[in-house]
Amino acid sequence: MKEQVLEKIKQAGVVGAGGAGFPTHAKLKSTPDTVIANCAECEPIIKSDKYLMEHNADIIVEGMKAALECTGAEKGVLAVKYKNKKAVEELRRAVEGEEHITLHLLDNYYPAGDEQQIIYEVTGRVVPVGEIPIKVGCVVLNAQTLFHISEAVQGTAVTGRMVTVAGAVKEPMTVQVPIGMPIESLLELAGGVMVSDYAVVLGGPLMGRVAEDPRKEYVTKTTNGVLVFPSEHPLVVKKTEDFNYQLKIAKSACCQCNYCTLICPRSNLGLGVQPHKIMQALTLNNADILADGQAALGCCNCGLCTYVGCNMGLAPSRFISAVRQGLLARKVKSNQKPKNVNLFRNESKVPSGRVIQRMGLSPYDTESKYIESIQTPKMVRILLKQHIGAPCTPIVKEGDKVKKGQCIGQVPDGALGAPVHASIKGKVTAVASDYIEITKG
Repeated sequence: MKEQVLEKIKQAGVVGAGGAGFPTHAKLKSTPDTVIANCAECEPIIKSDKYLMEHNADIIVEGMKAALECTGAEKGVLAVKYKNKKAVEELRRAVEGEEHITLHLLDNYYPAGDEQQIIYEVTGRVVPVGEIPIKVGCVVLNAQTLFHISEAVQGTAVTGRMVTVAGAVKEPMTVQVPIGMPIESLLELAGGVMVSDYAVVLGGPLMGRVAEDPRKEYVTKTTNGVLVFPSEHPLVVKKTEDFNYQLKIAKSACCQCNYCTLICPRSNLGLGVQPHKIMQALTLNNADILADGQAALGCCNCGLCTYVGCNMGLAPSRFISAVRQGLLARKVKSNQKPKNVNLFRNESKVPSGRVIQRMGLSPYDTESKYIESIQTPKMVRILLKQHIGAPCTPIVKEGDKVKKGQCIGQVPDGALGAPVHASIKGKVTAVASDYIEITKG
């Protein structure tokens, strides 16, 4: 039975919907004692998981039950922020009578949804740098992923997902959309952009990326948000400003106050991340600090050091990311065991409201209307790589007619990955090296 469920999840193309897109069937082959549902949704403005929990709590819990069956875990925990009262109410109702599934209420801080934070909050365990949650007996799955697991068990492939469209748009919304829908079409659905010169952030405002050309972007299995900001917004500037220019400014402005490290969530878990030392290494050419990689490898790229932690307006997270990428390219690994968790960790947590205020996001932190379904778009472009691992190989050709849910791209034999499926009924109008285009019909 377990192998049959895993195969269904694999063939349905389920991947981590809240992160980098790790194929879920591979994660569920492990043997943890605890499966944790990451229902925190800690990024400001994003409401996709919130509405998913409010309207589909039973399906999410069914997904957790399937995950427990696959892994043999003793318990499942749904970790959700207490502030999302309706979601908490619906999940509590859905787990009533479930012997092995419970709720864990999280404080409203950022980044409560970081995998390391949520494991510590639920179990009191800390995952060593360079290791994965199974090292401490845990598997973490996003709420949307659990929804897709439940659907997969019923024979439904991943063809859509919940996405928040917000920021400087006329009608902010959270909506269920087909995979491959053009981002431009989503913006039109939200009533259009309200400013003439704007940037589009895909994902959450802190960890998301700025789209180079929104006209060439499409919804993937991991797209939880499409956010519009004026191009001159400080958030956009921090993300896009020339790296070398930022480095020059840092050399003159970084005063080594170490506030970035004091509020670093990974540092407070004893994982050795020290943004101020990265800044010192880069600005004072003191490379010895980086010799073993300890100050950078544990970073989760939450951006807190940049958007809240630096009173000089610098961007430590961009420097850490650059150093970390260099270390990983050289295959430097951490051998550091976690140190003691900061006794004042709770006092060091940064409230989400403070993050919103510091980032200038208050005008955009509004309720978005929930839309369960939309009219099928005229065209979708489905990327062949929406996950960690090998890209899919097309198994359709131009001119083929396809049905919604039909597999159109399969993972090469023996490779890690997840198949992709047609998200609308129509005709294949293009098969390229990195995508398959389907036109409604």
